[in-house]
Amino acid sequence: MIKIKIARDEHGISLISMQGHAEYDQYGKDIVCSAASTIIIGGINAIAQLGYLSFISYKVDAGDVELEINNTECTELQIILNTLLVQFQSVEESYPKYIQVQEV
Repeated sequence: MIKIKIARDEHGISLISMQGHAEYDQYGKDIVCSAASTIIIGGINAIAQLGYLSFISYKVDAGDVELEINNTECTELQIILNTLLVQFQSVEESYPKYIQVQEV
């Protein structure tokens, strides 16, 4: 199962952590894993392209991703992060046995 953890501070999302493997299907055919990976990597790419890369730090390690927000007061960045959250929740709604989104 993929576990997504979302942490917040007083201004908004401060951390997105994604760990695990969906095991929905075999490697290369796992649409749940593919969806989750596309969401998080696409989000990081959007953050970089829109000029907010200095507001975050992230690590990608064998499919596990941790995205830490250093400036949670940026409204535009929070819109991107909340969009990622909604996308993860949409996948969770369709595949609850394979992905779990938890706000901590």
